[in-house]
Amino acid sequence: MAARLPLEGERRSLRDIAYASIRRAIIESRLAPGEFITEESLSTELGVSRPVLRESVQRLQVEGLLERAGNGRVRVCGVSTEEVQDLYAVRSALEQLSVEETAGKMTPGVIAELHETLGRMRTAASQGSPQKVTESGGDFHAILRRVANNPVNDQMMHMIGGRIDRYRLLSVSTTARDRNSLSEHERILEALANGDVAAAKRAMSEHIMAGRDAVLVAVANLHAAGKPVEAPR
Repeated sequence: MAARLPLEGERRSLRDIAYASIRRAIIESRLAPGEFITEESLSTELGVSRPVLRESVQRLQVEGLLERAGNGRVRVCGVSTEEVQDLYAVRSALEQLSVEETAGKMTPGVIAELHETLGRMRTAASQGSPQKVTESGGDFHAILRRVANNPVNDQMMHMIGGRIDRYRLLSVSTTARDRNSLSEHERILEALANGDVAAAKRAMSEHIMAGRDAVLVAVANLHAAGKPVEAPR
């Protein structure tokens, strides 16, 4: 697994660094769905002790990214259409709640910040950079959650965030999703700027469901190509 798990950061604890490095490798599919890995190889590559590694693995199990496979091995969780449906239903509810809770908090400064984020998104789309489009879209949603200021919502989004990000990156590589994502975000912002929370929630729901549909196409393409969709049992 040479160079697949570079340690990230210098100032965080080893357990946090190991956790973040493995998580990123799974999200970016450098550790592929269904892949088996030994604790020994992970701890050696990351340069951390087995107890530290186990703590990181446990956190990733809770997030649904890794599962125990016995004999000191762990397995990267597979991807499935059923999980996509479930994740995006939950995400839609959480993102619409964020929109609702921004009511009365959309200051000119926040609206300008959202416009600036969409400007980066627009530039990335014109340059044909789908990953940067996705990153800017993530920034847009993060601003809304910050303004909504609901810590429980934040915690739940983090809990499903790794799996959502993995699916989004899969869809980036197999669809032209970024061509539509920009206009969807523009509709959300227009409704928020007009103070129309109901319209903003509808636009958010439509955006999340369009993202879900793109991911479902990506998972179907993986299946058609004979790549792991469900992790082998």
